[in-house]
Amino acid sequence: MVKRRLALLPLAAGLCAAFPAQAAWDFTPQASARVTWSDNLGRLPDERAESGIVLELTPGFQLENHSPRFQFRMAYALHLYQYAGHRPPSAQRHSQSLRSDLRSRLVDELLFLDAQAAVSQQTVSAFGPLGGDSDYLRNNRNEVRSYQVSPYLVHRFGAFANGELRYRHDAVSSDNIGFRRSTGNTVSASLASGPSFRRFGWTASVSRGVVEDKLPPTGERENEQTSSSKNANLALRYAASPQLNVGVFGGYDSYDFDGLGGAQSGAAYGASVDWTPSARTSLKASAGHRFYGPSYSLALQHRSRGTVWNIAYSDAVSSTRSQFVLPQAVDTAAMLDNLFRAQIPDAALRAAIVQAYMQSSGLPPTLPNSVNFLSNRYSLLKQLNASMAWQLARTTSVLTVFKSRREMLSSQAVDSTLLGNTFSSLNDNTEQLGVSASVSYRIGPHTTAALAASAVNVESLTVARDNRHRDVRAHLARNFGARASAMVEVRRARGNAGLGGQQYTENVVSAVLTAKF
Repeated sequence: MVKRRLALLPLAAGLCAAFPAQAAWDFTPQASARVTWSDNLGRLPDERAESGIVLELTPGFQLENHSPRFQFRMAYALHLYQYAGHRPPSAQRHSQSLRSDLRSRLVDELLFLDAQAAVSQQTVSAFGPLGGDSDYLRNNRNEVRSYQVSPYLVHRFGAFANGELRYRHDAVSSDNIGFRRSTGNTVSASLASGPSFRRFGWTASVSRGVVEDKLPPTGERENEQTSSSKNANLALRYAASPQLNVGVFGGYDSYDFDGLGGAQSGAAYGASVDWTPSARTSLKASAGHRFYGPSYSLALQHRSRGTVWNIAYSDAVSSTRSQFVLPQAVDTAAMLDNLFRAQIPDAALRAAIVQAYMQSSGLPPTLPNSVNFLSNRYSLLKQLNASMAWQLARTTSVLTVFKSRREMLSSQAVDSTLLGNTFSSLNDNTEQLGVSASVSYRIGPHTTAALAASAVNVESLTVARDNRHRDVRAHLARNFGARASAMVEVRRARGNAGLGGQQYTENVVSAVLTAKF
């Protein structure tokens, strides 16, 4: 079991060893010890709640290499759990997490390589317990493993055009028997106008993707299915001014779910605007039509001396696996990097300060987003994300709001093993609305206090079922030099204990000590 769960670790290390670089490797071992007391350790319905203590030891490491030709970063942690007193039936002995990213220039101005690998504990259903603070529980959580490798060629056709040809291979798997294991292969090509086009520009792109799904076996036979997509697009733009570009686009989208719902296709067309009034503000928006109906997109970014704003909206055909391979969440470090840019011009120093701030404030790697629950189906995903960070002399605040709607496009039958026949309609059509806020206050050079709260509402648009998750927490963190820190936290959470709709309430006190070597 452990060997299977660690399968992606040699893959990530192999990517690292395959491409030597001039810069030295930076290997940082680290470990943390945490003790957690909960009055409802298993997140069971209130009338069945039992208290208990979890002792957690987490060895791990960070591995980095940065050079002009090679950018690599990997963070791995193995979580080991021991229980004192009550041990819930869903408790596990260990879990793991991995995030790795590779960017490499193999041949100057010709051949490049991107690769990622990840292991994480993910929510099975949006109608059960939510939150990533109880990875020691398998209640509504499963381990998901994903990776992708993407070599690509670029070429300049003089001043006429720039071209790219890319191949991507990816895979997603889970220890949940109801969630398919799948591999994907995508080939895409694009050609964009070069410097010789001044006022008018153009972009042409095509892509072809195939996903092989291995669903739970039927009887003694393996159950494999294939889905595919084809996309073609041509966009024309006009530079009305150095800051403003307007354009139109047209193309064709085709999806074939092959037993998961059949083929769906149609023309795509619309108009777009790209406005950059200053180095601190940018706006990209489009409006048009695709085979599923009206289609819109928006990406607004603004930065002032003390604030950063991000607003994004999109609609697209999506799936659970595609969001693991190409996540769309807002990167917390990137947002804070923009926030600290005015005060800290040096990029390397700013990155180190951002990482230290995230650790002391208890901020996650990505800002809160809609729950990516497990499903084998394809959907039309419409989502709006808005986030704002605000910095004062001693206080930094982060606010996020999201709203998403999933309308399933493929067959319900492929989720029968995942949810069971009783709850098979829960994933039909869902809507999520969430808000989170955190405020951290720097008491002194080495001490930070933080308060955070979140609320998520999940509603099924097919059956009468919803989940209203609430979470509030406060913690005090202190750094002991550059390589050691400690934190004490209190937390209260309330939400659904399971798919049946029963409620749970949990109060938690935890303390953690972290060291880097």
